[in-house]
Amino acid sequence: MPVNIDSSLPVLVFALVSGMGLGLVYFLILWFTVQRLCSSPTPGRLMIFSYAARLSLVLTGFYFIMDHRWERIAAALAGFIVMRAILTRLLGRQGTIAGAAYGNTPAEPDKP
Repeated sequence: MPVNIDSSLPVLVFALVSGMGLGLVYFLILWFTVQRLCSSPTPGRLMIFSYAARLSLVLTGFYFIMDHRWERIAAALAGFIVMRAILTRLLGRQGTIAGAAYGNTPAEPDKP
């Protein structure tokens, strides 16, 4: 029985890791963009440029990872989603969620 190299385990692991790399770049650029929105003189332009750059980067990366095989794009997308979960946990712990810096919660909205 011939071995199918197109969807072998090392290729799928490479696709998964590549998807994680794409996710890392995508979400870190998004994070830095959101951090700079308040201080930017043109926040709309910054957001549109950031979105276009992130989207073109990720779509191009997925296209080259996929190479016309659905198994590869599925593995890359899984890696992208895993990286989103990892970065959400890591960056979310810094207390930058709205209200967290002041200790405000929905139950105590007027807490000083």
